[in-house]
Amino acid sequence: RFVTSFDRPNIRYTVLEKYQPQAQLVRFLKGREEESGIVYALSRKRVEEIAGHLVDHGFSAAAYHAGLPAETRKDVQERFLRDELSIVVATVAFGMGIDKPNVRFVVHYDMPRHLEGYYQETGRAGRDGLPAEALLLFGTQDAAMARYQMEQGQNEEQKRIEMHKLNAMVGFGESQNCRRRVLLGYLGESLDEDCGNCDICLDPPERFDGTEAARKVLSCVYRVRQSFGMKHVVDVLRGADNERTRKFGHEHLSTYGIGMEYSHAEWMSITRQLIHRGYLVQDIAAFSVLKLTPQALKLLREEESVELARPRIKEKVKKKPAMVLELGPPDQELFEELRELRRKLAEEAGVPPYIIFGDAALVEMSRAKPANEEEFLAVNGVGKVKLERYGKDFLEVIAGEASF
Repeated sequence: RFVTSFDRPNIRYTVLEKYQPQAQLVRFLKGREEESGIVYALSRKRVEEIAGHLVDHGFSAAAYHAGLPAETRKDVQERFLRDELSIVVATVAFGMGIDKPNVRFVVHYDMPRHLEGYYQETGRAGRDGLPAEALLLFGTQDAAMARYQMEQGQNEEQKRIEMHKLNAMVGFGESQNCRRRVLLGYLGESLDEDCGNCDICLDPPERFDGTEAARKVLSCVYRVRQSFGMKHVVDVLRGADNERTRKFGHEHLSTYGIGMEYSHAEWMSITRQLIHRGYLVQDIAAFSVLKLTPQALKLLREEESVELARPRIKEKVKKKPAMVLELGPPDQELFEELRELRRKLAEEAGVPPYIIFGDAALVEMSRAKPANEEEFLAVNGVGKVKLERYGKDFLEVIAGEASF
């Protein structure tokens, strides 16, 4: 039996906030045209969209997913192995058994659902031991959609486990500490010092003396008897007046409301850092409740201090109209598809997107989902001229039949 480390020190881990992902991907690939790489996406449709976009920008790329004919998949795989094809854009169906040593990069266009899959997929880069890169485009919308889909499941035990894994993946994406320490810590292996080969190590966030903030979190975990998850602990720290806090009488705790100096998002970041640093653990067998470690006692007894990364909380520059925010996840997804179609039609016509249809019309289409020309004409903002010009394309997307 051979036992070795999970660490792959030649792989550089980078996480970017997902914003205009196709443009981000193209920027990342510039200068890497001759290198072999894999781009992972979650859906077959997106795989084909990305592959087409890369080809349009002059890259040697092809799509690979289980919905393609066997001969096509075989051809893509063989050309990739022979270095006749530089980039494969794929679902996770691609990669098992692919022993290609010179894969120089792996990009996750969408956030994986768990760190086990992320580790396995990034591990397909740099098998020759030479420098390789793993880029994750991390979007909060990806996480929200994943949570929504998981909540539709019927098996409560399975949902609980999957949600814990998803939260760990989100924690990795939001981490302010060395990515490799977070990843290896999840896999049960500790790293004594920062790796020096991830985005956090190479472009460190601002640090601050987090001893007082850490003690507040740890004290609160202790006061709630190590029986609650991260969100509830932060609610108590922030003095939240909600049913769950009142139900357990936690508004009477000494730690209730002592954390008003930080926002909810900032306390969540600080708490995740304490998990990554080994002061707290999440008990997966008990609904991911937070528990203190022996290391936490030293901090609580004032025997040591801790330096943390100042949370990077970014405000959204542009906010969607309030009407869009009222859409549920499925309708929101359709709205985004309609907006993408509108953008493409506007580019072809050389006009601003609102000339095609305004946002209000797209929102109404997303809700009403017209199935024929008569129903489409009833949407506010649709006239006979626009019905003739754009009706067919929009109805195809609404029906889920479009492949643009």
